[in-house]
Amino acid sequence: MPEISTFLSNPLVRLVGIYLAWIVCHYLAAHLYVYLCTPVTIIGFILSPFMVAAPHCQALRWTVYNGGVTIMNMWVLLGAWIISKLVL
Repeated sequence: MPEISTFLSNPLVRLVGIYLAWIVCHYLAAHLYVYLCTPVTIIGFILSPFMVAAPHCQALRWTVYNGGVTIMNMWVLLGAWIISKLVL
């Protein structure tokens, strides 16, 4: 049975781990942003212009945006790799 360190040093395993980490971060940040920064109440609506500048809301927006871009880029990379294998 191979050791866990050998398994984790595999580049494919590390790539899949990074991809899954971005998915989890993106998912959690999107839901936390709605819950913490723009709650669906009258008070949430009134406070939303003030909350947009809060550090935790900025960090959550950064995570949602960059998580989406990273996930999209990984799909493009996978598509390009598949095309390269089909063409070559």
